[in-house]
Amino acid sequence: MTHRLSIFALALVIAAGLNGCSDEQPTQHQAEHRSGLTKVGTKSWLTEQDDVRPEIWLIEHESKSDGKVAASKSGEVRRALIEASEKFNDSPRMVANRAVQLEDMLKGAGGDETAISLITMLNNAIAANRIESFGAAGQQYYNLRKAGFTGEQALDALSKRYGSRS
Repeated sequence: MTHRLSIFALALVIAAGLNGCSDEQPTQHQAEHRSGLTKVGTKSWLTEQDDVRPEIWLIEHESKSDGKVAASKSGEVRRALIEASEKFNDSPRMVANRAVQLEDMLKGAGGDETAISLITMLNNAIAANRIESFGAAGQQYYNLRKAGFTGEQALDALSKRYGSRS
């Protein structure tokens, strides 16, 4: 009986030890490890560790420039990101990422909208706190476009459903 209890206790210790082992890496805080990214390059997603502002990243993504961004364009995009961030309760970085993702999805379906124009269009179509996130708004816009709506028709449908006119 004592032998069985010892084996059982050993099995519990081993199971507890294995439960503590994981392939997951510990989460690093933003200040602990920065990527050093200061230009877009081929980066298709902006992380919290990247040292580039979302508006600069978007402009460089759109123009594939060498980082020489016009100050007026930067301010305009920054304002659009701030508006979207407040309206959709997402960080400017997440709005930028989702806008680029939506741009890529639409291009794959024959669309020609840019990430920057998509942010502005969705800002204008959807009222604050009417939809859970920029990603959700973008997904609905994409679904409408895939269903055969023009960009204008899709924005009108979103505005009727989620805009201040509804």
